[in-house]
Amino acid sequence: MTAAKKAAAKKAATEPAVDTAAELEEKEPALAQFPSLAGHPDVEVAERSADVEEDATNVHRKVFVIPRNGLVDQDYSDAVHDAMHAANIDGMRQEMVLNGLRPTEDGHFAGAEPHADGQSVCLAYEVAAVPAAVATPEQNVVAVTVDDQHRLDQKTDGK
Repeated sequence: MTAAKKAAAKKAATEPAVDTAAELEEKEPALAQFPSLAGHPDVEVAERSADVEEDATNVHRKVFVIPRNGLVDQDYSDAVHDAMHAANIDGMRQEMVLNGLRPTEDGHFAGAEPHADGQSVCLAYEVAAVPAAVATPEQNVVAVTVDDQHRLDQKTDGK
């Protein structure tokens, strides 16, 4: 181990962990935009995910607000909504790419809750994520395709 690496390891061992992007900015202003480069990918995922409330997480969350259209208490986990969920997951993945995140697995429907306006419903989707700055070459290749009509045809044909 080189002397520089030993000094860096000693410094990391004696300093308290950085919990938020704001704390990182105070300690290391040059790395505040990319906390993952300072060893905090969970802070960067939280900062780049609009619908995440935690200061640090490895899960990207996207909430879509849709109108109820007069329907009350639908079961959004029912298979009849699979095409909608597939399109929303593709939308979530596209947003991730644009925000500098990469999915590390397939996204999933996380649940539905009534919106505060009483007329809409919030559909939540989640996927494990890593910042693009520290993603592996395999993780940096993200194909986002939307072919809802094909998916819908498969569902209605019973395939």
